[in-house]
Amino acid sequence: MLILCEKPSVAKDFAAALGASKKIGYYRTDDTIITYCVGHLFELCPPETYNNVYKQWVLADLPICVPAFKYHMNDSTAEQAIIVLKLLKEQCHDEVLIATDAGREGELIARIALKEAGIADIRRFKRFWVSEALTPDVILQGIAAAKPLSDYNALSEQGFARQHADWLVGINMTRYMSIGNPPPPFSVGRVQTAVLAAIRFRNEAIKNFIPVPYKELSASVTSDTGTTIQALLENPKTGKTSFFSGDDEYLHTAVTACNDKPVNVVDVEVKEKCSKPEKLLNITGLQKAAFKRFGYKPEETLNLAQSLYETHKCLSYPRTPSRVMGDNNVELFRKMFNLLYNEYALSSYCDVSLITADNKHIFNSSKLEDHHALIPLDKLPSGAKEKERNVYTIVLESFFIVCMPDYIYTEKSFRFHCSTYVFISTVREVLHYGWRNAVEYQNEGEDPEIPCSDDFNENSCSITGLTILEKHTEPKKHFALDSLLAFMEHPHGDTGQKLAGLGTPATRADIIKILFSRNYLVETKKKLFVTDRGRYLVEQLLQHDLLKKLCDVSHTTEWEQHLTEDPQAFFNYICSYVTECVTSSASRPAFQNAPLGICPLCGKGVFETKTGYGCEGYKDTPKCQLYIGKTIAGAAVSAAEATLLLIGQKTSVKHCKNKEGKAFDTFFVLEGGKVLFTYL
Repeated sequence: MLILCEKPSVAKDFAAALGASKKIGYYRTDDTIITYCVGHLFELCPPETYNNVYKQWVLADLPICVPAFKYHMNDSTAEQAIIVLKLLKEQCHDEVLIATDAGREGELIARIALKEAGIADIRRFKRFWVSEALTPDVILQGIAAAKPLSDYNALSEQGFARQHADWLVGINMTRYMSIGNPPPPFSVGRVQTAVLAAIRFRNEAIKNFIPVPYKELSASVTSDTGTTIQALLENPKTGKTSFFSGDDEYLHTAVTACNDKPVNVVDVEVKEKCSKPEKLLNITGLQKAAFKRFGYKPEETLNLAQSLYETHKCLSYPRTPSRVMGDNNVELFRKMFNLLYNEYALSSYCDVSLITADNKHIFNSSKLEDHHALIPLDKLPSGAKEKERNVYTIVLESFFIVCMPDYIYTEKSFRFHCSTYVFISTVREVLHYGWRNAVEYQNEGEDPEIPCSDDFNENSCSITGLTILEKHTEPKKHFALDSLLAFMEHPHGDTGQKLAGLGTPATRADIIKILFSRNYLVETKKKLFVTDRGRYLVEQLLQHDLLKKLCDVSHTTEWEQHLTEDPQAFFNYICSYVTECVTSSASRPAFQNAPLGICPLCGKGVFETKTGYGCEGYKDTPKCQLYIGKTIAGAAVSAAEATLLLIGQKTSVKHCKNKEGKAFDTFFVLEGGKVLFTYL
């Protein structure tokens, strides 16, 4: 039997379970060969592979729609690809077990390898489909339960349709939006452009937001026990507590009628509530937490987690979308718990009895996707770097917190009647602090400002003070990297409806990285802003009915749903859409060069040239002197970094050399139109 895994570490787990010995590029027993991919061994060929004419970007050549998609080996993994193809061709007449990750991308990786090996007959092929931690028992059970590979043909069709559609959109729309415009090209993608547009819409909404003043009437309600809680006057027109222009008379009469008056009637609604600890982390959750706590960018967090997984062997596979373990992983979880229990004080708050298969908050195979949630698999080695330690600690805390008792409380909602006026308030009486004994209260789904009170007597209370609060409506906050990840994970449409996620947990960091590398985004004080270049692209797309669909998050997620329901129809739709876009004269943008930013010296646009970034004011008399070279002291300056310099920010650390060839590290800053060094 030949077993094809997705990554070397999984092949190693199979080898341990089956007692196989290591060879070059595979493992072997007397009757079984275990080999592995290294992620995607093959990628789609560029357009010029199909026709050399596509080397030149010409509008008349669009759309580029190929009759059959071709692949070529990734240079970095070509050696392993050759081994995999050789083994597949040799063993295809025996039983073959596909054991790539249990998901659409894993299925695609395997099917492309089969395609490149020239294998069409898959009757002898079976599918190992397990998302749980690959202990020996789980592997043996999964092999025994393997189903025919043909049962997963629909998933394979989805994978190919998504990959081919994204290629068509990226190749055609990038060329369409770039031809006739100075370089660099305007990169367009099915997901990345929708994310960029969402950030641009948020930026514009905040910029154009006009605060509206409103008032609230806050009452101090004191019971005969001496305990005071705060309540707000209810607006009888809306049922809310805000009062806008025209409601002043009602507020002032309430102050006169209710100050220092007893409460006539109190309506009380009591609900017992239970707040479970946060679930285990997936990669998106880890990236959000690492940014919030340490300021790490998503790509950096992914790389650190990958190092903990591959190099230090102390973290489970990081690129996981799941937040639970499998039903069969109880013993693995308990083993890790026992290993780490005495190492960390946080564990003392845990309830070991919660580590059971009946606890679906932790163990739930029906909720697994591709891989189980992130957990520690060993103690952190002493040689780990500080940033690796920080990321490991986040996962470790999540691991312990998930098996702590629930936070249980009673929530009382009051409606205090004073004369004809109603004041509303909510207080909380804690029954059991549970996990909140150990961690700071951070549940976003509940109001952290609800006061706790266990000695307020609502049956005998009076209003002892009234204050009119002057407030203003506030806009939404700018996206930061953590909130952008949250938005991509759970986007909402214009009417608030929940939509399918943008990208996957494994690709979101790459999508954000692309937006930065294309000079579409900059980050200032942890806030994300679309650059002039990014804004220009979005505005050009929005001017045309066909093109603006690329900016619509709702439309993008509808495509994802369409893909799941009927892959071939989805692909046909994308082909038609791309063709209509690039052949419709009505949708062709009126191009103009988009500046990288605004010159701080003269206020004119700064544009990219062959050797650097210069102000268009160089034509003036006297000419503007601002110029930023693409190479300074041996270090490259990207367009995105030039944009940062123009808004007063510094670059990342630059590894430079002086005239004598001596190396030094510095930041670049822009002062007086000149690039200066700021030493570390």
